[in-house]
Amino acid sequence: MKGVSPIIATVLLILISIATSLILWNWVSSTVSQTPSELPFLSERVRIEAVSIEGNIVKIYVRNLVNNDVRVGPVYIINGSSGLTLAQNLSSVVVRGGDVIEVSVELKMLLPRGVYIAKVTTARGYEASYVFAVT
Repeated sequence: MKGVSPIIATVLLILISIATSLILWNWVSSTVSQTPSELPFLSERVRIEAVSIEGNIVKIYVRNLVNNDVRVGPVYIINGSSGLTLAQNLSSVVVRGGDVIEVSVELKMLLPRGVYIAKVTTARGYEASYVFAVT
């Protein structure tokens, strides 16, 4: 009994490779073609650039990392050691694509020495945190 000729074997390998490539391309293109509304973590991304403290006011500088406008929702100041929320700003403000805004949170007292967390949320639930220390 004779084996498969080298030409037929080569053609079969090429056909198998093409079929595998088409299957992979179909899977990747269907995953990537989802719109940002279907992938909310891609349509809203913010980062806290810095935090400054002036008396009992904590100023949080928030940068929009995407091209579309993002609505920044509640902002929190959290005690880093206990996890308790010390203050919050529940107002909502829109950050244009690539811009940085300042959001202020007023505390009822001056922050004592320690480690704190500034946390920003967006309308679709994306969160950004920034750890800072008061010395």
